[in-house]
Amino acid sequence: MNMKKIAVALMGVACIASTTAFAAAGEVFTIKSSNTDSVEVVQVFKTNDKNYYQYYNSQFGYTIDIPKTATQADVSENGDGCYFQIPKDRSVITTYAAKNSLGFSVDELYNMDVGVNGSPKLSTDIKTKNSYIIAWTDGKVSYYHELYVNEKDKSYTAFSVTYPTNKKGEYADIITHMNRSFIPNGVKMEGRLTRDI
Repeated sequence: MNMKKIAVALMGVACIASTTAFAAAGEVFTIKSSNTDSVEVVQVFKTNDKNYYQYYNSQFGYTIDIPKTATQADVSENGDGCYFQIPKDRSVITTYAAKNSLGFSVDELYNMDVGVNGSPKLSTDIKTKNSYIIAWTDGKVSYYHELYVNEKDKSYTAFSVTYPTNKKGEYADIITHMNRSFIPNGVKMEGRLTRDI
């Protein structure tokens, strides 16, 4: 067996072992797709908080708690994250990660995120050496976005929440919980970012 085949076999075992470790720690649940014709599901894990599940992305190795009110979920096309939907509020929680093959800095990623969203007036604007949080409101809809850059493996990991502005208090609690539970793989967290929503 050549070295390449051994490496691939070891990577497969590592992925199975990490998923098994999460499954052993708690019960595994599935969330159905928002597409009623789809048979695809997203696996989530039991947490100590009865109001949340834990989502684990094996491709990039990050975890985050998702509220149980998110009863629909779809995996992104390339498997880097998911779109969780809370149908009663028409809210969307997005998780994703990506290889930073172009070597974007935190400032460059920040500027792209603000620019692609029409340069809104930010209600939250916090930046550190390897992360940022931005939030804003556009009438009846509010947005929250948090991103961490991992210089070591040249990747970045993020989550965002789109929710009704009239439920800001409720979503402030959800976002605070998600912020505390978010573990981007390999990112040295120099003090957890906190913010006013």
